[in-house]
Formats: sequence, structure tokens, C-alpha cells
Amino acid sequence: MKKILAIILVLLLAFSLTACRDNSGWTDDGQINITKSAVEDIINGEFEPPKNIIFIIGDGMGVNDIEATEIYSEKKFDFGLVINQIKNQGLATTYSADNKVTDSAASGTALSTGVKTNNGFIGKDPQGNDLKTMAELARECGKKVGIITNEDINGATPSAFTVHSDSRDNRKEIINKFIAFKPDVLMGVDYNSVFVALNDEERQMFENDYVVAKKFEDFETAAATDPEAKKPFIGFIEKYSSVASYNLAQSAKFAFDRLKNDNGFFVMIESAGTDKAGHNKDMNGKIASVVTLDRAVAAALLFMKENPDTLLIITSDHETGGVLKPTGNEKYLNDLCTTSSHTATDVKVFAVGKGSEYFKDKTVDNTDIAKFLINAIKGN
Repeated sequence: MKKILAIILVLLLAFSLTACRDNSGWTDDGQINITKSAVEDIINGEFEPPKNIIFIIGDGMGVNDIEATEIYSEKKFDFGLVINQIKNQGLATTYSADNKVTDSAASGTALSTGVKTNNGFIGKDPQGNDLKTMAELARECGKKVGIITNEDINGATPSAFTVHSDSRDNRKEIINKFIAFKPDVLMGVDYNSVFVALNDEERQMFENDYVVAKKFEDFETAAATDPEAKKPFIGFIEKYSSVASYNLAQSAKFAFDRLKNDNGFFVMIESAGTDKAGHNKDMNGKIASVVTLDRAVAAALLFMKENPDTLLIITSDHETGGVLKPTGNEKYLNDLCTTSSHTATDVKVFAVGKGSEYFKDKTVDNTDIAKFLINAIKGN
């Protein structure tokens, strides 16, 4: 009798573990549970020529931000950050056409188009001519397009991947162009600020042509009204904060599922808080934003496990805060920040997928990252 009870208890335990975690790596409560060996298996897997392109950008995320996060963050995974398990790592320069210290508009444009431009310009060259953005190219090549940020949709980085403007400050113009472009998936923060900024024509598009979810909890319900994903989807997610979140990773997973199709997709995902925290000399905010980004990287790798025809690139548009190399013995973490501005420091590049060894132990320019991705989108 005791043996039978023991067997029943073992079976119940196994069932309960299976119930709260599935083989996808996602738990029922929207978190990720993955081992170091599982991450290594994905990274070292056999990849096919990429059909899907995932580009993750940590706004203002410097090399030392990542090191500080590895030391000081509360470890979700016992092996540390997922991003640091990636073997194809290098560095990238970030200067703009008119300044050794870039802003997010010029660096976003360089990462989107492969062309240097002046600070403040969105999707334009230094002479003010429109450049072909990565979203426009992907659509020309028959791919679906996704743009995700945990900041304003018309912020400099997401805007540079989609629209054109001679100033990042033309916020109303930019959001109207965004809505008119109709990315297949568009995610950002603050429904009300988007809606009130729309012109009559774009508001009609927003109301009639889009599937709209005002908060993340409404995503599945809204998507169910358009199960074949024929309409563009716009959803509003949590804003970056000083607390690490899974919402960016969860939003990415939703986007991957909705964007997946026979021709593939391009998606840009921005974790914006590393920049804003850097401007405030807030290392806890920086660390939280790196963890938030790292969880999105884990989500991308889990997608790649089932879709080896995917290319993943992670980088930063620039460094913010002049963060010093951490020793692990800091009394006050914020003392690591030496400025509240951007710097010209090189940033990290991480790459997984077919041909990603190109970046291993190299220093490239941010335009080289774009050119690499442009070739992948074109199928070259």
C-alpha cells in the first residue's frame, strides 16, 4: 500500500510540474524557464538561410551595463544572462555623420538603412533625401513587418525603422506616418497619446483598418477577431520601468506567432529603459532594462528552436551614462555613471543564426550591421 501511495505521489508531482511548464520554455504565468544547456543547444544548432529577421536593440545599452547586470541583477537563470551565452559577439562603432556622439535618431537610421546621417534626422540622409528603411525593404521583399518598443511608438529608434522626417521632434507627423504605413504588428505605450495625435484620415485607418488592443491583457481577445491576421495589429504594452518585466518578451512572443508566414518577417524590438535610466544616472533602472531585454532575447531563442530559418541580432544604438566597468564592490551603484549624456563608446553586437559568425570578435560600424541584415532580408 505504501509503495502504491509513493507511486501516486510521484505521478502527481510530475503532473504538477508539467502543468506549470511546457516544453516550449514558457510557463503558464508568462515567464520563461530555460536551462543553460537548452540555450547552448539553440545557439549551437544547425541554422538555415534566414527567412525571419529579429533585431533587438537596447537603447543606450553599453558594454558595462551588461557587465553590471550580470553582477548585480537578481538571477532569473542560474547561469546568468542569456545574452552572454551567445558565442558570436563583437563590437560596433556608433558615431553619426555630423558628430562623434550620436543621438538615437541618427543611430537608428544607420541601423535601419546602412547610411550615416545627421543627429536628429529620421530615415533621411545628411542632405535630407529619404532613405529606404528596413521596414520598407522587408515589405518590398514580401515579408511581414513588426515594430515593438516599450516606449512611445514615435520615439526616435522605432521611427527610424519605418518613416522619414527631417526632425525627430516632429512627433505628430511621425505617428501619423507610422499609422499610414500599417506595420503588420505595431506595439508601444500609451493608447491615448497615439489616438489624440492622429489626423482625420489616419484616425479612420486606426479605427477601421487595425485590430486594436488597448492593453496587453486584451491581445488575445483582439487577435481572435482577426484569426487569419489579415489586418494590421496595434497593441499597447507596459512602459519600461526600474523593475524588470516579462512584458516585452511576452509581446515579442505574441508578435512572432502573428507575423509567422511562408515569406517570413522582419521585426525590430526596442528595450528603451537603458537610455532613459542612463540620462538619470540610475543604474538600477539600467540593470532592470537589460534584464527586460534579456528576457526578450530568450523569447527569440525559443522561437528559433522551432524555426531555424531565423536570424537574431542584438545590439545598442549608443551608450548612455558613461558607465564605468563594475568591480562587484561598488558601495553606490549610481557612482558607476559618469555623465547623464550619450557617449561615443563602442557597443556590443550579439548574433545567432546562419552567417552570424561574421560578427565574432570583430569591431564593425553600426552601418555594417544594417548592411548584413539588408542582405539577409533580400535573401543574399
